[in-house]
Amino acid sequence: MRAHSGLTEPLSSPSMQLPPYVDLRPIGRCNLSCPFCFGPRHEVPSMDEETALRVASVLRDGGVQGVVISGGEPTLLPYLPELVRELSAPLPDGRQIRVVLSTNGLAPLRAMERVLPWLSWIALPLESKDESEHRLLRTGVAPHRDKVLVLLREIRKNHPHVRVKLGTVVTRLNTAGAPGVLDLIEDEAALPHVWKVYQMSETNYGADNRDWLSLDDAEFEAVVARCEEAAERHRVPLRVYRNSTRTGSYFFVDPDCEIVVVDEGGERRTGNLFERLAAGTLRPAELLTPSRNAENFDGTYPDA
Repeated sequence: MRAHSGLTEPLSSPSMQLPPYVDLRPIGRCNLSCPFCFGPRHEVPSMDEETALRVASVLRDGGVQGVVISGGEPTLLPYLPELVRELSAPLPDGRQIRVVLSTNGLAPLRAMERVLPWLSWIALPLESKDESEHRLLRTGVAPHRDKVLVLLREIRKNHPHVRVKLGTVVTRLNTAGAPGVLDLIEDEAALPHVWKVYQMSETNYGADNRDWLSLDDAEFEAVVARCEEAAERHRVPLRVYRNSTRTGSYFFVDPDCEIVVVDEGGERRTGNLFERLAAGTLRPAELLTPSRNAENFDGTYPDA
C-alpha cells in the first residue's frame, strides 16, 4: 500500500476491490455553464490536492485499469499535472492505468502541455457544425468551438501518443448541426480516433432543463442515423451513448469523495470511498454492472 493512502488494510484484500473503470470528478466548478451538464454542481467545493492524490493512490493500489478525470472542468485544478502523473506512473508489474482527461478545451496550450505527456486519451467537446447552435449549448466563453478545434489540431499533430475522443451531446437545440461536427475538421490527419454521440442525461443541470432541451428516444435515434452516415464518410469510429444503457455503467468519485452510481432512478450517492473501503463494504458488483462498466470505457477509450 502506498504511504499516503491513509488506509490500514492492504488494498489487495478481497474486501477492498474496486471496479476496473472509474470516473474521478474532483471538481464541480467550471468556466462554462452548459444547460445539459450532468457533472457535479458548480458550487460544490473541490478536492484538495492531498485528498486527490490519496484517491489516486487508492485507485492504483486497487487494480483500477482506467480513470476518466472530469468535473466540472478539471484544468481549473492547480494540481492537475501532479494528479495525472500519479495516476499514470507505471504500476509495480509494469502496467499503466489508461488515464483520460475530459475537458472543455479552454485551457491555454501551455497548461495543457503540462498534462498531455502523461495522458492516454483526451476527451473534447463539439456540439454542432452550426456556430449559433454550439454557442447555445457551450455557454460562457466564446469562441469555444474555435478553441477546441485549435487544440484538437495541436494534439493530433504534436502529441501523437494521446488519442482523442470527440464528444457531441444531442439536444433539441442541435439536431440540425450535430451530425456535421466532423465536417469542421478540414485536415483528415486531425480527425479524432473516436466520435461519441450522447443522448442528454437528465441528471443535475440536465434534469433542470430537460423539459425544453431533451429529445425522446425516437428523435435521438433519428439524429444518430445521420451521425452514422457522417462517421462512415469520414472513416471515424462512432460510439453512441443511450440513457437506456446508462444504468450500471458508471462509478463516479465526486469532489467530496462520495461514490455515485447510476440506476433507474438516476444518480445515487452510496457513501464515502475511504470509509467504505476501510469497512470492507465496497462491493462493485452490487453497485454497477461489470460488463457495462467495461463496455462503456473500452468502447470509448480502447487500448492502443
